[in-house]
This record gives sequence, C-alpha cells and structure tokens, in this order.
Amino acid sequence: MIGTWNRALITGASSGIGQELARQLAAQGSDLVVVARNQERLYELADELSTEHQVNVEVFPADLGDRLQVDRVAQRIQAEDRPIDLVVNNAGFGFSGYFHELDLAGQSATVDVNITALHRLSHAAAKTMVPRGRGGILNISSIAGYMVSPKSATYAATKSFVTSFSEALHEELRDFGVTATAVCPGLTHTEFHERANLDTSDYPDFAWQSASDVAREALEALSNKQAKAITGNLNKVLASGSKLLPSMVVRKIAMSRKP
Repeated sequence: MIGTWNRALITGASSGIGQELARQLAAQGSDLVVVARNQERLYELADELSTEHQVNVEVFPADLGDRLQVDRVAQRIQAEDRPIDLVVNNAGFGFSGYFHELDLAGQSATVDVNITALHRLSHAAAKTMVPRGRGGILNISSIAGYMVSPKSATYAATKSFVTSFSEALHEELRDFGVTATAVCPGLTHTEFHERANLDTSDYPDFAWQSASDVAREALEALSNKQAKAITGNLNKVLASGSKLLPSMVVRKIAMSRKP
C-alpha cells in the first residue's frame, strides 16, 4: 500500500522516472511542485495532472547545476506556506566514454547535479521535516553505484554516494518520523542513455524496465520505510553478483562494454 503525501517536490520532473513519479503521486491525490530546466514540459505536465486528477501543480523551473538556483529550490522546500512533506531527488545525468577524453566541465556538472544539489536539498528537507515529525526523502540512485564502471566512472561514483548517503540518512531520521529511501534502478526506458551518448543496442529487451514500473516500486519502497530498494528482479541479481565476483573480474566485464 502506497502512502499518501500532501505535497511532493520532484526534481527532474519533465521526463522519465521523475515524470512518472509525478503522475503516480498526482493519481494518489498529492499536490506537486515540479522542478526541471525545461519550463515548457513542466507546464504541459502541470496542465495534464491538474486536469486529470484535480491536484495543484506548481511549476518551478530551475537548473540544479547552478548553486543559486539550487538554493531557490531549497528555500521552497523550507517555506512554511504550502509545506512540502515529500522531496524526491530524481534529477541526474551522466556521460559515457573515457574519462580523459570527456569534457571536464560536463563531468563537474554531473557531480554538481547528482551529488551537490541532492545533498543540499536533502538537508533542506530534513531540517524542515524533523521539527514536524513527519516527511519523506526519496533519492533516485542506480545499480551503477554498486559497480566499478569504466567508461561511466563519474556517474557511477556519484550514484555510489547517493546510495550510501541515503542509507545513513535513513538511520539518522527514522526516530524523528522522517523516512529516507534510496532507489536503485537499472536499465530504464528514458531519455538518459541518449543524452549520455551510451550505445544500448547490445542490451536485451528483458533487461529493461519502464519508467512507470520504476516509479511504482520507488513509491512502494518509501511507503514501506525501506532504506534502499533495487528495482526489478534482474537488477537485484546483478547487484548481488557484483558483490560476489572479484573486483578485477567486475572491472574487466564493465570495460568490455561499448562506450
């Protein structure tokens, strides 16, 4: 049974998993604050959800690679007017290729969005929710964080941070009535891989999940007060296998993939 949230703020809500999370939360009756860079898509989503589910959807355009704009989102989380009781840190991206050949600015931006913005917004959420004795923080990580990932070195490392950080937050906040959950999907049908310049032609159909399924499992894990959830049975096997195999073997397998 998925819990009900009065108002959820979702980053990266303009597409993919973030968009599906917005749809499923709206279907449950939650008001929303949708955050992303693409203002046009946000307004389209807001029109769709407010019409279909009669919920209030606040559009909040922001580039989470910009510290000042991250601070604006943090201030919205902490605002007493129209309080937010669920923060979903979904925004994230990465690039595929040899680290030394990739643009350093792009790699730094990956860290800024995947780690720094998530870290800042999680702090704003916890600081606001603990005094209320209620709230949720849902951080979208990845099974990439379980693995050493040549040709996705920065992205995988950021997701390792997200999972570890979220699990620690879970333990810190549980006695204050606040739940922190890390959700780790694998291959998901979104725009992520195209933007990352990642060739997915060799991946079989059975390895993929829909963004809708990932969003559903994420909300179930949060409702069940789990510290961490890996979505999809295949991804659970892959994550377990990466721990059992020697790290040298895992590195060699990962290195054999196309960039």
